[in-house]
Amino acid sequence: MAVLIINGVDMPTPSAMTPGEEDIGKWDRNARGTMIGEIVATKAKFELSWSFLTAEQLSQLLNAIKPTFFNVTYTDPVDNLLRTALFYKGGRSMPVMDYRNGAPRYKDVKFNIIER
Repeated sequence: MAVLIINGVDMPTPSAMTPGEEDIGKWDRNARGTMIGEIVATKAKFELSWSFLTAEQLSQLLNAIKPTFFNVTYTDPVDNLLRTALFYKGGRSMPVMDYRNGAPRYKDVKFNIIER
């Protein structure tokens, strides 16, 4: 099984995949200046990077995350179980390493995905 599956399609295996969690909450300070609040939800976040990708592999990735929201299947580090959730993308970085026979090859491609 692939490490990262987007909308049911196996993606190229990331060179690095850093999972994280984001707490979504309502926060405010009371009249004494003390922070009060509550966590409304905890959402998954992944920092993804690929050391080297062909033009075809990069195109596959970018087209998979092109919609505003997309399904991602991954192993949840909290309970070590397979999970599918709706995600959106952050900014993308895709530097060209060189060209081979006129086709670009990419190095250090990076982007984040964040659970909706």
